Amino acid sequence: LASATALVASFRGRRLPRHCDRLVTLLGAMAWCQVGLGVATLLNYVPVHLGSAHQAGALTLMSFTLAALYCTKPSAGAFATANRVAARLGRATAPTTAGGKP
Repeated sequence: LASATALVASFRGRRLPRHCDRLVTLLGAMAWCQVGLGVATLLNYVPVHLGSAHQAGALTLMSFTLAALYCTKPSAGAFATANRVAARLGRATAPTTAGGKP
């Protein structure tokens, strides 16, 4: 819950495409819903319908997380631009890929 909320907070105010902004917002909302559903499931001694809904919520949350991570991943062009700017400033070059490998 803390990491999902921190992710939403860190992307708040950034210029993202509309669909990416919605995905990040849905991710935060779904994380809070999942916590609430989990607490309700435990307080009611794990009835089957709430347990099943909690499992379906987990799958939905994972799907939103993967989609949001893919959507907000920097493009290869961003790394090329970072390298050009670093070269102009005379600093060490930035990594050339998202994994940090050249």
